[in-house]
Amino acid sequence: MDQWNEFLQDTFAGSIGGITFVLSAHPFDTIKVRMQMVSENTSILKTAYKIFKYEGPFAFYKGVVSPLLFSFPVSATLFACYEQYMRYFQVDRDSYQIMHWGVGGAYAGFIQSFATSPSELFKIVFQMQISERKRKSVLRCMFEFVNKEGIAAVFKGVNSTIFRDIPQYATFFIAFESTKQYIQNQKGYLNIFDQFIAGITAGLVCISFSYPQDIVKTKIQYEILESKQNRKYIGIDGGISKCIKEIYKDAGFKGFWQGFNSCAIYYMVACSAQLVGYEQGRIFWDTYLKY
Repeated sequence: MDQWNEFLQDTFAGSIGGITFVLSAHPFDTIKVRMQMVSENTSILKTAYKIFKYEGPFAFYKGVVSPLLFSFPVSATLFACYEQYMRYFQVDRDSYQIMHWGVGGAYAGFIQSFATSPSELFKIVFQMQISERKRKSVLRCMFEFVNKEGIAAVFKGVNSTIFRDIPQYATFFIAFESTKQYIQNQKGYLNIFDQFIAGITAGLVCISFSYPQDIVKTKIQYEILESKQNRKYIGIDGGISKCIKEIYKDAGFKGFWQGFNSCAIYYMVACSAQLVGYEQGRIFWDTYLKY
């Protein structure tokens, strides 16, 4: 019964964290995707201004339905897998356990990437609809792709998502847990503001270790709109190596960091909201729902 209660708590708190992650920072994600998909150098303010001027304020939330729908399985899976790892190896939560934090985060990132990949595929498709809205719902979009290419179409880019998420969540949990541990040792307790600071730190660190992979993933997934004959990013690795070569050829190392400023803000805001939501969700469960 205790194990079942712990699983439900992890799932509930993870779902709350997923919702707060998506709603808090989706506009920054839209700006990030637009910046990643253009060849010229641009800034956050210029990109945001263009979106607002030509598409209106609601355009910043284009594609929000997909990650919001998937936020339950994605975030719940992430935190449930991480907590499962920590309990299985009986990791001491009151001391620095950098290896376990990293391995547990990598394991959780790998598992949840299979839910993240379809979510981000549809999100990117809707975020890049600049003029007329050809696709009006996630379900219609899903049926369109499945009808053309089968269920495999929904998982286009899963290799590149794994390529990004393993280092992203290894560093995410290392940064989050070590910041929490440091504050706890200094103050003797943690409040919401401390959780917020730990989330900002985790967001900045994890995106610094995974942003080039995110660029690659975005470009590979956006190719879903091309016919199979016109796709460039194919191969045994899902097109990762070809995409890396093309980005480097076109823009050098700078090409892997285009739009980083927007993404850094996005992750600092979103991860802080996610982790506060997760931690408060666990407290709420213990207080009102535990049986």
